This record gives sequence, structure tokens and C-alpha cells, in this order.
Amino acid sequence: MSLIENLFRSLRNVLTPETLEDVEERYLSDAIDHADLERRIAIQSRAYSSMTPLNIGR
Repeated sequence: MSLIENLFRSLRNVLTPETLEDVEERYLSDAIDHADLERRIAIQSRAYSSMTPLNIGR
């Protein structure tokens, strides 16, 4: 049964595209401790704020 489950899981992973939200959530969930999580959140917020000028004038 485990072989069939692994086959279906692998097939689903190949056919399901990875979204940006999935990547960001995995990045945050890989944090080692609370301080690492805060650092990762700060890095993400700086990245979003650096993209803000790109949206002006639309």
C-alpha cells in the first residue's frame, strides 16, 4: 500500500504547480526558532516594500 501511496504522492507533486504562496510558506516554516522566524518575516517584508515603487502610476 505504501508503494501506491508514494506513487500517487509523487504524481500529484509533479502535476501540481508550486505557487509563490507555497514557496513563501515553506520558507517561513523552515525557520529553526522564533528569532529565525522573525528574521525571515523581516526579510520578506523588506522584499515587498522594495517592490512598492513598481506599482506607482498604474
